[in-house]
Amino acid sequence: MAIVRKRNHQDNAATQGGSGRDLFSFVEEIKANGLYETPINVERLAEYLGLDVVQELMDDDISGYLEFRRGQWVAGLNALHHKTRQRFTLAHEMAHFVLHRSDHARFVDNTFTRREGNVDPTESEADRFAAELLMPADRVRGVVGDGVTNVRDLAHEFNVSLLAMRYRLKNLGFRVI
Repeated sequence: MAIVRKRNHQDNAATQGGSGRDLFSFVEEIKANGLYETPINVERLAEYLGLDVVQELMDDDISGYLEFRRGQWVAGLNALHHKTRQRFTLAHEMAHFVLHRSDHARFVDNTFTRREGNVDPTESEADRFAAELLMPADRVRGVVGDGVTNVRDLAHEFNVSLLAMRYRLKNLGFRVI
């Protein structure tokens, strides 16, 4: 699959949340601690944040959850989902932790493709955060600029699903053919 440049616009990645932290400050923090290399090691980041990550059997329409229990924040991932999908889910749950944990003690997240109707703004914000964390706009543009234009190759480069890569490319102004 080829990618064709559609338009040039800036991605507004920095989002504010209930904890007073934003994506930009989080990225600066993890860069300073040597944790920001693509593909992002989400398990290492979760450990850095102090999250307990567990895999559990869940209904297929549930991707994961973040909850505070027994004095510990726990990120649950659907054990039946593919590893790349679990990576995005964990990044999404980290977004809730970084941005929204002061607002709620529990987040349960439906599978992205199965969300219906009006999506909660915190869910959209967590998706944008996860996409920027796993597929940084400048890095995606750089890789495409270096000639990698196959969606499968790009998904492999960032260790994400084809679906996540397609959405990211479209949101960055590329046309996926």
